[in-house]
Amino acid sequence: MSGKRENLQRALSQYVKDTLSHIDTVRGFCESLSTWTDERKTEWTKMKEVTDQQQLAAVLEDTVGGLEKLDCFLDAVEKLAVTSLHVFTLKKPVLHLPEGIRPEDVQVVIFAARMICPLLLEFKRDASVFFLPKLQNVEVLIYQLNKYIETTHKICDMIEKSSLSDLCLEMNVKPLVDLDVGLSEDEMQGMLHHINQLKEIRDDQPFRMVFLFQEVSCSDFISEFNKRRPGMLQSLEDLEQCAVQLDRMNKLAKISSVAGSSVGAAGGLLAMAGLALIPFTAGLSLGLIIGGTTLGVTSGVNSVVTTATEIGVNRTYQNKASESFKSFMKNVQSIQDCLEEVSTQPAVNIELKAEYVTVLKKLNTCRSVGHKMNSLITDVSAIKALQKTEALRNVSRVSSEIQHIGQAAGKGSLALSNTARAGLIGLNALFIGMDVYFIVTGSISLAKGSETEVSQLIRARAALWCSEMDSWQKIYDFLCKGLLTSEKNKAVLETPFYPEKE
Repeated sequence: MSGKRENLQRALSQYVKDTLSHIDTVRGFCESLSTWTDERKTEWTKMKEVTDQQQLAAVLEDTVGGLEKLDCFLDAVEKLAVTSLHVFTLKKPVLHLPEGIRPEDVQVVIFAARMICPLLLEFKRDASVFFLPKLQNVEVLIYQLNKYIETTHKICDMIEKSSLSDLCLEMNVKPLVDLDVGLSEDEMQGMLHHINQLKEIRDDQPFRMVFLFQEVSCSDFISEFNKRRPGMLQSLEDLEQCAVQLDRMNKLAKISSVAGSSVGAAGGLLAMAGLALIPFTAGLSLGLIIGGTTLGVTSGVNSVVTTATEIGVNRTYQNKASESFKSFMKNVQSIQDCLEEVSTQPAVNIELKAEYVTVLKKLNTCRSVGHKMNSLITDVSAIKALQKTEALRNVSRVSSEIQHIGQAAGKGSLALSNTARAGLIGLNALFIGMDVYFIVTGSISLAKGSETEVSQLIRARAALWCSEMDSWQKIYDFLCKGLLTSEKNKAVLETPFYPEKE
């Protein structure tokens, strides 16, 4: 066997084997979906009941482990989406799949992955960073985990309605590549170059990110993120400064309060001592009474001034935090609108692409396969049409089920405008729990220099937002890089793999 023939046989066989391996990974996860879901729902319930950081950390350790299993499934779906349909073309004598596997069934699974793949954008964040154990963020973590569960079910339902169950996968059986079919040296060289390109495409993360956007322009997200990023970073910096000032004022107020209390207590003792000594000092203890009263008045004035100053400073910085927060919300809403446009695009956009039209014509010659294809298109369209409605309902439901972090009362607030409140629902729960009032209690230890509840929430939520921005930055970087070769790679995917014979 010539070197070209041997290299082509090896490369083609490996590409097909990897494809079947990805299908096996997808099927294995779908078959264990009920168990995986039960585990995540158990964690979901525990998160609603946690009372301290340590409990939350224990629960989230299991959650992150479960999401790592999910990542393997999602990676396999994404790689199937950028797998060539033409390698598994019908009626070609070159490729012989293991018994029980029809080329058309593999094509339907690939087709299903392509139609559902925009939903994979929902998971483009680092779960180990997003799901950090911070009690102030527990409402958001609960909502996001619940959304992960629901979106995973949509993807699995869609994949299972393809030919997944019809494939009898025996991973220990290698596909047979028969090149003794009159292929010329030039044809084999062209096929070898093509299959190597297809392998590189499947491993190319930037291109896979571009592919997830399907018919929605990547440039819209790139432009919007590039424009909004400086403002979001500035808002986060301003929020951190507000948190620092609130903590500083809280600490100074407590120092003043402790000092004032000490002066007041000393004055009270002097006054009481003066009164007790009157019968024995013939009025000479009157000075003690006057001095004690003076100290008491001084303490009272100090307390009033301190309280007024604390309220004023807190109100100033909490208002500033509120403005920074609303500005950040506006920018985030714009970014998420771009991503939602991708995940909710109609399936018909994908169906009409040229490469799919050719495949559909061939597959529709088989009635059962054609029926599955039409069913897939209908189901995906229905899923995506309901997405926004479900998102609104889920945020409302989760918010009502979980006890608010703060209660209405006390000094200071991080109250937002009605417009800002209305915007909370559309933000995938990133801002759940922010539009509440907080009590800055006097039980916080001065010695520990503890943060106020407001600043704790600001810092915890800012960490969450930073992780989300890091995820968007990664999407941005991948898109910028992937667009450089996207047209070329798409052309390779759409090009027939086997030489056309007269």
